[in-house]
Amino acid sequence: MSKDQISVDIPNEVVTQISTKFQEIKDLLIPYMGAMTLEERKSLPKMSDKSVAFVNKVVEYTLTNPKFIPTMMDAVECKKDYTANQILLPLHAVSQQIGEMMKGTIMLTGHEAYVQALYYYGSVKLAARAGDAEAKTIAEDLSKRFPRGKASLENKINGK
Repeated sequence: MSKDQISVDIPNEVVTQISTKFQEIKDLLIPYMGAMTLEERKSLPKMSDKSVAFVNKVVEYTLTNPKFIPTMMDAVECKKDYTANQILLPLHAVSQQIGEMMKGTIMLTGHEAYVQALYYYGSVKLAARAGDAEAKTIAEDLSKRFPRGKASLENKINGK
């Protein structure tokens, strides 16, 4: 028997509260979010940790030395974008932490449920081999998850 690493029973009320709060957060953020395609995301120059100090200094210099602001630069927008970036970074960090916790728990609970299901499937197959008609029906139904031979290869090729 496998080691049970997690045992959770999340009450429906908690799930409802979490879903409501996530929706509230999404509703609060939507007016301030930008949308981009994957190609656009890949093509944009990104602000890394080293760039943060550089951009911060530029924002400060535009305030103290505005005579050097080029005509193609919008210093007010630069400051607004930089400020929004700095506000969103810690919020994003927390959301990533939550996402990673959920991802790990989803993976662990899925693993444990699947292993337990395989134990049951193995037991049903043994009972079917021993001649239990009910077990045979269950085993045939569950065996659809594990197709064999040519059909299995065709399903893999066709993405099924």
